[in-house]
Amino acid sequence: MQHLKETKSAHENLKTWLAAFNAKDINKLISLYDSDSIYAGASAALSKGIEEIEQRYKKAFSTVKGTLLFKEEAFFEENNMALLVCKYYFQPQVVSENAGNTGRVALVYRRSPEGRWLLLFDMDNQPPDVKPEDFD
Repeated sequence: MQHLKETKSAHENLKTWLAAFNAKDINKLISLYDSDSIYAGASAALSKGIEEIEQRYKKAFSTVKGTLLFKEEAFFEENNMALLVCKYYFQPQVVSENAGNTGRVALVYRRSPEGRWLLLFDMDNQPPDVKPEDFD
């Protein structure tokens, strides 16, 4: 798997991840994950490892509409670990049976021995305090 140079920080990983997600570029997206990654979605079964996460996104990309936006709420970094907490919003608002238009994510990153920040843990939920108006 080819790794990208843009992951010298957790923020750079997220920026690249968002661009890859919105372009539905599965290869670029998956290259941003740590080999031990876990995805815990609000409306999906737990996905463990890059292969399961890749299958999840391949399936999701066939139904995802709109542009995913993130707004940072908190950031913590210590040694080789980082945590980003963000609000998210799919613009324009689209009603879906499987997912909400707004929510919150907790993203945990781990720095590899080569110095790349890779996504290790991704958990999202759909709390009532995140609204489309937060992204105006």
